[in-house]
Amino acid sequence: MSTTRWLGVPLGPEGPRWTTVAAERFVLVVVHTITAVNRFADILSVFDSDRRVQLVFTFPAASAVTADVEGYLAATGALVIPWDQAVSTKFHLALSVHNSGNLHEIDAPLIVLSHGMGYTKNSHRKPEAGSRKPEAGSRKPEAGSRSVYGLSREWLIHSGDVVPSAIVLSHEEQCARLGESVPEALSAAVVAGDPCFDRLVASEQRRSGYRRVLGAGDDTTVVVLTSTWGDRSLLGTMPDLPGHLLAELPVDRYVVAAVLHPNVWFAHGPHQIRLWLGDCLRAGLRLIPPAEGWQQALIASDVVIGDHGAVTGYGAALGRPTLLASFPVPEVAAGSAIDALGRTAARLDRRGPFEAQIRTALTDTATDRWSQVRDLTTSVPGRSADLLRRVFYDLMRLPEPSRTTLLPRYSVGGLVPEEEPVRAWWVAAEPRDVDEVVVTRWPADVLAREDQTPDAARHLVVAGGHPRRDLRGNAAIVVIDGEGDSAVEAVFDSRPSTVLVVAGDSIAHRDGTRLSVALADSSSPDGVIVCGSAIYGWLAAGRKWSELPETLTVRLGRQVFTACLTRPR
Repeated sequence: MSTTRWLGVPLGPEGPRWTTVAAERFVLVVVHTITAVNRFADILSVFDSDRRVQLVFTFPAASAVTADVEGYLAATGALVIPWDQAVSTKFHLALSVHNSGNLHEIDAPLIVLSHGMGYTKNSHRKPEAGSRKPEAGSRKPEAGSRSVYGLSREWLIHSGDVVPSAIVLSHEEQCARLGESVPEALSAAVVAGDPCFDRLVASEQRRSGYRRVLGAGDDTTVVVLTSTWGDRSLLGTMPDLPGHLLAELPVDRYVVAAVLHPNVWFAHGPHQIRLWLGDCLRAGLRLIPPAEGWQQALIASDVVIGDHGAVTGYGAALGRPTLLASFPVPEVAAGSAIDALGRTAARLDRRGPFEAQIRTALTDTATDRWSQVRDLTTSVPGRSADLLRRVFYDLMRLPEPSRTTLLPRYSVGGLVPEEEPVRAWWVAAEPRDVDEVVVTRWPADVLAREDQTPDAARHLVVAGGHPRRDLRGNAAIVVIDGEGDSAVEAVFDSRPSTVLVVAGDSIAHRDGTRLSVALADSSSPDGVIVCGSAIYGWLAAGRKWSELPETLTVRLGRQVFTACLTRPR
């Protein structure tokens, strides 16, 4: 139930007295969920700089997963009214990206749009209590068929009438599906493209900026792991996949970002999501918040691992190599872009090595592999804002502004991933020559599958302040903040398995000797720590501390740097 109080300004009899700018048209924006917040961010720029139009937002509480939509809207500065005031007030236009709730009660021409990649999912259930139900005696789908959310009678018809004045479709193929299921609604259909996809394409030029925010260089592979909601989604069927993926991908070659559907966040609560993914966050996962940033992460990606959700579909439509960890065919609307995705994308082999599958996906040179997904995403690429503004203003009976519509690029500042620095690593250090060592690191906070643990001999490197006592107690190398002798000695005294201590720019051996390290050509913030692992691997090959060369070449992922080693005199 809405807790917002009725507003008298700018609506109501007191409005003219207190308003400064007298709007000619009032538009009601119906926001069911954070998913709707996401989509309206792509739509509402069509009203940019038009001082004739006043937007008013409302929240119908018709979704089972509502989160604090009212609070979120209020925090953005939106003018929010309660649902009972919304349905008691006459507006010039109403917009909704969901079909649930008593939308027929709204006193305004209603435009319904998709909140995803067109209309791609079959309905999970009948409309919930309080929303429109199929009218008595209405034609039901044939036995064995499933209705498509947003394109079937139960979502569009009330008391024999088509509720929306306009049904916005992203592609012509949806007209055919609408005509089969609700032929009387076809006259309300408007093909206006996909505003989100248009912005994604326009934002590709900012890709390098998005990648910098994620901590990815030109030689880093960005993997976006994305899950829609429900028990047949990626996260519903493979809840351990984020951890396994992080554990099996070298941390200096890959960045893994997770995009979870807002229903995942708010069905369980953001606190619970962060708690469940605590080990993954300590292992370097970039967790994208639910309200903003997923578009930038998707553009930054090199490969997408997902399911039947819209984010996976948009990734494929952008041409990103895509692997499906889950794809429940019965839930996907036939003929849709996501249906094409299911027929095109390779399935992730849950038992096979993940890195090898990612490499295979990246080397697939078939330039037209994702063309059908892209072609079914929109019939009018680049034109959605123009077409949406046209239908909005037509229904408001207001001339369109003379200026062109906007196509805003997603801001670099809007990508704010939740992340923590990795402070524990499993490390393989392989000497290639007397003065060269190849170092590969994996995060130690997560576990690889039993049959996919790297074969190379590995040692454990852990920061002294790490919260896991088991990792600290078994570390071959411990990293501490202090550089004094007493701090180093305290580590060796308390941890019998520790061989080296990294303190600042120095590396101490258990026998009491030390080296100072100066790095050349290193872009890694962990350069001295990596050098400690290189020295450990050098010693593990049967060489002596006293025989260490003055310079050591270290290969870390695709980076190569030189460490100058100096012994105190």
